[in-house]
Amino acid sequence: MTEQELIEQLADKEHASWARWMQYLFSKCSVVEDGAGYERYYIPRSLVARWKMQADTPYEQLSEQEKQSDRDEVAHILPIIRKWAESETQP
Repeated sequence: MTEQELIEQLADKEHASWARWMQYLFSKCSVVEDGAGYERYYIPRSLVARWKMQADTPYEQLSEQEKQSDRDEVAHILPIIRKWAESETQP
């Protein structure tokens, strides 16, 4: 696997991770029609506070549950990295 192929595969997984997050985020929002054919999404204040706190917290200070969530995301990309590492060690 070339470096560019690695980048593409990792980018694909990153997009999938982002898409899962966005679907989750939207599922937590209140949706209001604005009368002009648009929807407005409102994130509950409690979630904004929680996510801001998590974003401002270094990984080592996260709760074990929050760390596990990050580990679960890494598990999606680890097979790609292993495959690339194996291809790098072969002549």
